[in-house]
Amino acid sequence: MIRIVRPRLPTELEASLLALSQEMADTPVPERDKHTDRMWERKTVRRDVYQPVREALEDMAPGIDCCMYCGNHMADTVDHFVPKSRCAVRTFYWPNLLLACSTCNTRFKGNKHRSDGLVGSLLIDPTREDPFEHLDLGLASGVYRSVEGSPKGKWTIEVCGLNEGKRPRVRAEAWLNLADDLQGWARARDAGDVRNMRRKIYRMRTQPFADVGYAALRKAVSDEAPQVFAAEEPGVLALLQDDELRAAFQM
Repeated sequence: MIRIVRPRLPTELEASLLALSQEMADTPVPERDKHTDRMWERKTVRRDVYQPVREALEDMAPGIDCCMYCGNHMADTVDHFVPKSRCAVRTFYWPNLLLACSTCNTRFKGNKHRSDGLVGSLLIDPTREDPFEHLDLGLASGVYRSVEGSPKGKWTIEVCGLNEGKRPRVRAEAWLNLADDLQGWARARDAGDVRNMRRKIYRMRTQPFADVGYAALRKAVSDEAPQVFAAEEPGVLALLQDDELRAAFQM
């Protein structure tokens, strides 16, 4: 999970979402849940609102339509950050909508919701906060741990199933691929091969599980960097600290 910038929507689409939110607010409370489901499945809403919103989310997602929770590619559902069953009036609220894979959206997260005890959610919203303030990713293991004292980190790992199944293994393999690409980028730079440098950067930035790359870049400038990268190939840490490479990642 990485930080994602949420842009404003086109005026017409924004107006459509506001109109639907108003319709929901005008619906008597006892009828809202059923009305929400009917509205969400309404043919005109699917065509004129759902599809454009999904395309807007795909544009702002990392890589090629990567899930904003787990980072896997080809995410294909619009998720309600606060489930519509818990707060119907947020069903068409743009800041409440994220792109998610069906595994995160349906198998793990579903309608689960836990309050932070104030007015927010315990689930990390990557469009509002930096996930790395709550989550620590082991590069070699691919396993997420919550930052000490962060209930948000703990709940996010649990509710999104971040360490379930083969996800840690896939992240660990993504790290191996990234380390190879880093060295390939360095060889291309030494050879003055600008085209291949750009290809390597594009590949690293668009691969699934972008959180691996951003976690490595973050750890490379931490006080623990020499220990974290002690077992890696020589030169990997220096490349992650390289100003030119970090600028390509906008770090």
